[in-house]
Amino acid sequence: MDVNSEMTKNYAAVKQGLLNTGDIEDIALSNYNTLYGGNNTGSLVWDGMEDINSNLISLRYISPGYMKTLGIKILEGRDFVETDSASSKRINIVITQSLEKLMGKGTAIGKTLHWSGDTSGTVLNVVGVVNNYVYGNMYGKPDPVVFFYINTPNASDMFVRLKPGADVETVIKEMGSVLRKDNPSYPFTYHFVDDQFNQMFLNEQLISKLSRLFAALAIIISCLGLFGLAAYTAERRTKEIGVRKVLGASVVNITTLLSKDFLQLVCLSCLVAFPVAWLVMHKWLQSYQYRIDISWWIFLAAGGAAILIALMTVSFQAIRAAVANPVESLRTE
Repeated sequence: MDVNSEMTKNYAAVKQGLLNTGDIEDIALSNYNTLYGGNNTGSLVWDGMEDINSNLISLRYISPGYMKTLGIKILEGRDFVETDSASSKRINIVITQSLEKLMGKGTAIGKTLHWSGDTSGTVLNVVGVVNNYVYGNMYGKPDPVVFFYINTPNASDMFVRLKPGADVETVIKEMGSVLRKDNPSYPFTYHFVDDQFNQMFLNEQLISKLSRLFAALAIIISCLGLFGLAAYTAERRTKEIGVRKVLGASVVNITTLLSKDFLQLVCLSCLVAFPVAWLVMHKWLQSYQYRIDISWWIFLAAGGAAILIALMTVSFQAIRAAVANPVESLRTE
């Protein structure tokens, strides 16, 4: 939710009022939306730093409980507490795991950073390390992050985590009542983090819908082609089928005879398509820093589906020809 100075001034009362609704699990403040880029700097340095100009670090100012509210895991050390300060000479900070790796081997807890060129003697003391998370550029590797304790008047966003199973509409109404009580003139505006996250993948969602549409059209056209070809083959081999039936061939034998050639072609097409599909998919996935692996079962499932669809399409004509009366086909001889 967007907050203003009146809300942050009464943050303790607002937070308690929200928690008293019974449907809210955690609440925290921040100076920036967690999913977006935010402020960054290249001026943070530390002992043993190899290249001063190569590291761009994002800065976040947060209140205690932010990690728990956002679901960010504390891997080492601790989260912020109310006794931490944003204005002392020794400022406690929490960093992401990627920054810990940049700072050298071993744990970063207890290590210090400082601002390049700063002569005030202010040091940033690492008290916690959290996992890396996706923000800003969804296609690249996010910059390391340094979290600072925030003075509540500087906050611009309030994050609220609802309890599992809570009725969203009811909670929203309760939250609106609590917030209007302390600041009736400020509009109650809110956003869902998952909606904001999905907005960053609109292109992928459009590609997904189009690929499904064109895949369905390709399957339909292929089935029509197979159906027509199977009908033509069955018609062309009508007399052969009649002779085979007279000589004792069963419906299964005839159906297998007419279907196997088509299935062989489908299997051959799979062998040609799978390496090409893997190469294209692999190249596309490389544009994402965080991505899935292409599992072998995807191709197995696709091949099985292709064979099943082809078999269903061809079998209709094959079975129809196999159950036809052989006398009708041989009478013209």
